Amino acid sequence: MMTITLNLSPEEEAQLRSFIASGDAISIRRLLAEAVAPTVETLLSESSEELSIDEFEAIADQLAEEVATYLGPNPPVLSDYALSRAGIYEDHP
Repeated sequence: MMTITLNLSPEEEAQLRSFIASGDAISIRRLLAEAVAPTVETLLSESSEELSIDEFEAIADQLAEEVATYLGPNPPVLSDYALSRAGIYEDHP
């Protein structure tokens, strides 16, 4: 079994506690999903040995299952605009 720690800033932690207290599941899921990306990058940069394809797939499957657990059966859906080129690069001229 592998334990993955998400590093949250004090502000993010305060937000998370507030969302939990108010029962705002969507905001909790969003905050946790945003926290996963830098954690994965850190895990990958710390890894000095290459994984076999089977090891990589097992870790990817485990991560996908954990994210699905946090997001639940009905995760928020991104709009077509959010997935478009314009939406992706909206903040980057």
